[in-house]
Amino acid sequence: MKHVSLLALLPSGATPAVATGPYATPAAPDLAAYVLSHERYDAVENAPSARKDYKNVHVADVMTDQYVFPLGDTGKSIVLSGYQIAAGFLAERAADEWLELARQQHAANGGADNDGTRHVPEPAEADQLMDRALESAERILAPFEATPVASLFETHYRGAREFLRLSWEGLPEDLVPKSRRPAVVLKVAAAADREPALAAKDYDPYGLEGTSDYDVDKPLAYREKIGPFLLTMTYRHEYPQVDDERLGTAFAVFHEAGTDIVAAAVELKLVKVPPIQSSADLVYVLDTYSGEMLSLALAATEALGPERLCSVFNTHRVVYISTWEVRKPWRGEGLGVALLREALQRLPADPDGRPDALCVAPEPYQTEVRYLSQLPSALRAEVDVPAQRLTRHLTEWLDRANLPNVKTHFFIPMAKHEGIGSAGENARLIDRIMESEA
Repeated sequence: MKHVSLLALLPSGATPAVATGPYATPAAPDLAAYVLSHERYDAVENAPSARKDYKNVHVADVMTDQYVFPLGDTGKSIVLSGYQIAAGFLAERAADEWLELARQQHAANGGADNDGTRHVPEPAEADQLMDRALESAERILAPFEATPVASLFETHYRGAREFLRLSWEGLPEDLVPKSRRPAVVLKVAAAADREPALAAKDYDPYGLEGTSDYDVDKPLAYREKIGPFLLTMTYRHEYPQVDDERLGTAFAVFHEAGTDIVAAAVELKLVKVPPIQSSADLVYVLDTYSGEMLSLALAATEALGPERLCSVFNTHRVVYISTWEVRKPWRGEGLGVALLREALQRLPADPDGRPDALCVAPEPYQTEVRYLSQLPSALRAEVDVPAQRLTRHLTEWLDRANLPNVKTHFFIPMAKHEGIGSAGENARLIDRIMESEA
């Protein structure tokens, strides 16, 4: 198989990437998390020794540390630097991909898996694999060497308009009116400002002309200037064929006025379930919607316990913060909470008159969920600090926010369940729930 180069399968490090499949190009957080999943070794003490904190630890420090690397199932281990472990990760990934490609080519040429053919790369390339993998790891990590290691695992926007494109399915941005105020009010305002063209640009897509206020019982398409930002909000039923409107999505965003720059965004899932008698009922109902809703059911079960879980979901419409972000230049200024207030105040009323229960999972907004289990406890505790601060801040804010329809709130450990769906650890948890309440 001379035309497939093993070394060519090593990532170049030229472009940043996020690994999403077995052979996807790893990014710096993938390599750092893999290295940190190993036990740190202290050469001075000649023994394993974990760091007590990571407050002033940079990526370069982590990658030059030494770690205990187990040699398979032999019970033996060796000591390697972080860079060497990262290189081994890349080399193993490249070798696995090469073998898969070799098997595919063999099958395409009429070969069979069990015909005894051994797939072996070029000896010269195999000899160079670890050296070239080390160079590749160094290139990937070089831009982040002076970066605090905790910052590698923060979530943040990667594009000003990306979130809008992904979330407004079926409602293009140019179909959202500039304001939800009735057209007649706009005409009066335009006349007062001597700008009659303004009224012609707006329209009243939901038949609200002549009313004096925003109608919370109708679907949303709302835009209004609030301070230096434009608030835009949409709402849709996820399953409009279901008469009792069990699941809806509300999406609100602050743009900088006059630009398309997203300052903050929040996506709320409005979840209403038929009467449930157990957490197994909730798992069964929400699993029919999506993996995210299944994860919500499992995390809520863990947070509330079976008794309070049934009480909350039977008497409230649960408003789950599915995504909630503030772009870095505006963080720490209260913009996220301000947007959340505006969105909660404008939610369509529940047809059955149920009050809302606000459900918050603080961790996913601070940490890449898939890395949590790999990080050492001291770093995980440090990365969790923003989530703990957010929990305290929101609790204090909700106590004084005076939101008439939000009657209770609860926090859930979504990071333990999100993205796993019904596989792996979630499958075992589902089995335990079903068996205990059968």
